Amino acid sequence: MQDRAITDIGKLEFEKNVDLKPYELFTQEPYPNKVCKMLLIEFQQNEEKIYFKGIDFQNVNEQNFSQYAYRKGSARGGDITFTTKFGDLDKKLNTLINTQFPNLIELSEKEEPEKVLFFKDWKNSFIENHDIIKDELQKAYDNQEKQDKLNSAFTLTIDIEGKRRLLSEFKMVQQLIAKNGIEGNYKKYNVISKGKNKECSVCHKPKPEVFGFGSPFKYSTVDKTGTVSGFFNQKNNWINYPICGSCAIEMELGKNYISKYLKKYFFGKSYYLVPKAVLPNDTEALSNALSLFNEIDYQIKNSESISSSEDFLMERIGEINNNVFTLNLLFFEENQTTKAIKIKMMLEEIPPSRFRKLFIEVPKIVNNNPLFKNVDYHFKKKQKQDLRFSFRLIKQFFEDNFYEMTYKIFMGRKINEKELHKRFMTVIRANYIKKANNEGFVENGDLLIAKCYLLQSYFAELNLINYGN
Repeated sequence: MQDRAITDIGKLEFEKNVDLKPYELFTQEPYPNKVCKMLLIEFQQNEEKIYFKGIDFQNVNEQNFSQYAYRKGSARGGDITFTTKFGDLDKKLNTLINTQFPNLIELSEKEEPEKVLFFKDWKNSFIENHDIIKDELQKAYDNQEKQDKLNSAFTLTIDIEGKRRLLSEFKMVQQLIAKNGIEGNYKKYNVISKGKNKECSVCHKPKPEVFGFGSPFKYSTVDKTGTVSGFFNQKNNWINYPICGSCAIEMELGKNYISKYLKKYFFGKSYYLVPKAVLPNDTEALSNALSLFNEIDYQIKNSESISSSEDFLMERIGEINNNVFTLNLLFFEENQTTKAIKIKMMLEEIPPSRFRKLFIEVPKIVNNNPLFKNVDYHFKKKQKQDLRFSFRLIKQFFEDNFYEMTYKIFMGRKINEKELHKRFMTVIRANYIKKANNEGFVENGDLLIAKCYLLQSYFAELNLINYGN
């Protein structure tokens, strides 16, 4: 996926949030698209003494998440803020004591010395009440509903002069988040990767400083020997992927938007659907594309008549009568621990006209064949209905090489006729064996043969079958 497609979206987000403070640009939702049940570890300051007060709850969503000052960290080091997702309590609480409070105090000593004693007192109170906090936090977590547990996090608050203060209200906390957001582009694995007076690989402008770890998505890791082309030295990674500071911020904003709003599922396969304006700086075309996707998502969520959200989305894209933007489809698998994504397939710059061909025009032609009218759908029930093309058929017949077949269909690559028939026979035989052994789900044989012919008709209409082999 081209970096320009990501940064263009990030620029739109930056323009919409121009009034945000720097730390708010780097603050993240703990659970995007979900309501987070935030457990508040409450403290209270009375006459310069800080006491543990108890546990409270708040709902966190996309309207108020920045108040809770959360930013995701690495799989190795955990979240880098006081606010953190629920997990191993011993480990999480020890991180607050041994890492988060010391970082806060150290920064305060440099930037805001008058607050050092306050933060030290808060840390000491936390240590003194560690066991009580752990027990009450665990009880509060255990008393939640199952879904709330899956979306739980906790944070610190403190009442000062009768007013609850959230972490985001403290200047030093804000600076820690902004500092981490910027440092993450050039500092990882205890290595600093910076270049001086070089050209940014995104905006292609000479910049006084470029960073080496600014990749918006963790496609792979550069912490292992052999994965870095900068002379096997992580600090030289800026040579491979130089990114300036402003582009790095826009890329992060673009990445956050894509992860939250443009992550889709195509018959069980995760992918990002990222629009890119054909003309550089055509913000209107890009904005219209993003608005269209929001509208489609709303229709899918609020309609009971849409049987296949995957086909519906592709058909709506195909209805666009101009090609002022193209689509990038990045299919991936995500490591649940490191959050690194493994790219399975990338379809770049596909115009809406191709979607129209694949999901509207050709299906309309092949679906009109009388052979696919009033087909028996069940062995015992008198259930007949028209057979219609859907990409679900690709998944049924080509589950083990779904990506390859999808790529060939989108890109117009030829399919070997003999291999196609061999695949049809494999599925038909497997269905027959299951029927003979009375095991698992079995399809009506006539229906399965009709599906084979429908698929062949679809490929033939697209001129994808290579009859010469």
